[in-house]
Amino acid sequence: MEIEVKQQDIIPYVYFVSSMAQQTTNGMFGSLSSKSDLIGGIFDRWINIIPESVSFNQYFLPKALQQLGENKNVRVFSDFYMYDPKEVGIAPDVIGLKINDKIVPFVKYDDTQEKKCFWVAQDGCPQIEVKSFFGRKYMVSLRDQHYGDKFLVMIGARIDVDYLLSFFNSQIFNEEQTTKLHMPNDFIVSDTKGLLSQTKPVEFNRSTLGKIEILTVTTATEFKNVALKLLGGEIPRYFVDVTERSTLVKEEARKYNQPLSCYCDVQESGLYRFNTNWYELFTTANEKTLDIEITNPNALKVIKKTNNAITVIAEEDAFVNGYKLEKDKQYNINFATFGAIAGEEYFINRGLLHHLPNKEAELIKSLADIIKNN
Repeated sequence: MEIEVKQQDIIPYVYFVSSMAQQTTNGMFGSLSSKSDLIGGIFDRWINIIPESVSFNQYFLPKALQQLGENKNVRVFSDFYMYDPKEVGIAPDVIGLKINDKIVPFVKYDDTQEKKCFWVAQDGCPQIEVKSFFGRKYMVSLRDQHYGDKFLVMIGARIDVDYLLSFFNSQIFNEEQTTKLHMPNDFIVSDTKGLLSQTKPVEFNRSTLGKIEILTVTTATEFKNVALKLLGGEIPRYFVDVTERSTLVKEEARKYNQPLSCYCDVQESGLYRFNTNWYELFTTANEKTLDIEITNPNALKVIKKTNNAITVIAEEDAFVNGYKLEKDKQYNINFATFGAIAGEEYFINRGLLHHLPNKEAELIKSLADIIKNN
C-alpha cells in the first residue's frame, strides 16, 4: 500500500526550517547538520522526517480508530521544538497525539533529570522511532541510537525532486521571467538534432509531491537480532537480482563445483549468513555480504565467480530471495557494494524484511488503547 504525500503534509516542515534559517546568520548548523549548510541543503536533509506524521495520520491512527469503531479526531504531534540535541537529547519521532481537543504526550521534557535523560517516557504510552529510506532499493540499515525495544517503523519513501516548487511564489515565477530566460538563436550555428531547448514555464498546481510505503514495524532489538552487523570501515555487499545465463559455463571452465550450502549457514531467522568459506573465495577482507533467503541451497552448485556475481547451476528447483531457479539451468546471482560505513550499523536486504518479527498489530493496539482512554 502506498500513501500519497500532499502539499499540506509538508507545509509545517517547510515553515519550520524556514523559520530556523532566519534565526542564524551563518547558514544552518548545530542540531540540523554536522557542517554549516545553506537552506537548500537543509531542506533535503529534513525531508526524511516528513513520513513520520504522514504514516501515522493516514495509516496507523485510522487503523486504530477502525479497531475501536470510534469516530474521534486524532492527529500525531511531531517535534517542532528548536534545540540542540547534544544539549537536551533527542525526542522520540512521535512525541504524542491530539485526540479531539486533548493533548496526550508520549514523552515530557524535564531538565531536572540526571545524565541529560530529559525526554521522559510517560506511563502506558508507546515509544516510537520512524526510520525512512529514500530511493534505497536494495537494502535497509539501522544505526542503533539506544532505541532498544521501542517500536521501529520502517518506511520506503519517494519524494519528487521538485517538491519545493509547490511553495514558491507563483507571482514571482511568472511569464515575464520565462521570457527573460529565452535564448536567442545568435548562439547557435547548427542544432540539427534539437538537443538545445528553451526554459519551460514552471508548474505550481501539483498537490501530490511523493509517496511513502510502510515497509514493516518491528523493534530495534529484533532488527539487530536478524540483520548483519558491520563495523566502521567495512563495506556492505548486497543482493541485487538473479539472471539466467544465455551463455553457459562449459564443464571445463567450472572452477568450484561446490553447493551454495558450503558457503553459508542458516540462522534462527531462516536467512542464510555467509561463512569463512565464502570470504576466503569471493570477497575482500573489508567486505561483508548481507544475508540471503534460500530454499534448497544444496541444489545450487557454484561453478564460477566474478567481482559482482556468482554463477550457479540448479540441480533441482530452488529460490534465492524470491527468484526461482529452475532445474538444469545456469544463473548469475548478482551483488553490488555500498561505500564503507562510518560506524557500527546493521544491514538487511530490503526484500527480506518479512523475516523480522512484525509488531504492527501491537503498535496499533497500543494506539487504540490510548485513544479509547482519552
